[in-house]
Amino acid sequence: MNPLLQRFAAAAAVLTVWALALPAAAQHDHTHGAGQAATREVLVDGLRVAFHVMENTAHRRMLREMKLKDNVEPGTTHNVTVMLSEAASKRPVTDAAVGMKIVEPGGGEQIRQLAYNAGLKGYEGYFRLPEKGTYELLVLVRIGEERKTAGIRWDLK
Repeated sequence: MNPLLQRFAAAAAVLTVWALALPAAAQHDHTHGAGQAATREVLVDGLRVAFHVMENTAHRRMLREMKLKDNVEPGTTHNVTVMLSEAASKRPVTDAAVGMKIVEPGGGEQIRQLAYNAGLKGYEGYFRLPEKGTYELLVLVRIGEERKTAGIRWDLK
């Protein structure tokens, strides 16, 4: 296995245990319309990580309204955008490498690098989230030599 993927898998395993122990009060949840879009924030070692999950149909509509390029990947169902900012200064972090692992309710996994989208001011990727249930969204953020992990549990209804 690729050494980077091994490190990501190890970090994700640690993060999974951490996320299960994390009190719900540490997350801010903003859900819009029947679970179709959600934003949730976590704070990790001075880094604010905001997860935004949106169905592709709503995401396409938002891209049109913002006059941004429609880059929705065929075969996917949801866009996940991760916004990073320094907690103290609220300055956006735009020069990170962000990898995401999604653990499906049935145990399947999807892993991919997120790409920075200046128009959305975040790192985005497209995923296939076909079944109802609880998904784990885990990120490994690398800023220079520093690595941080964060994650949330997200319910698809």
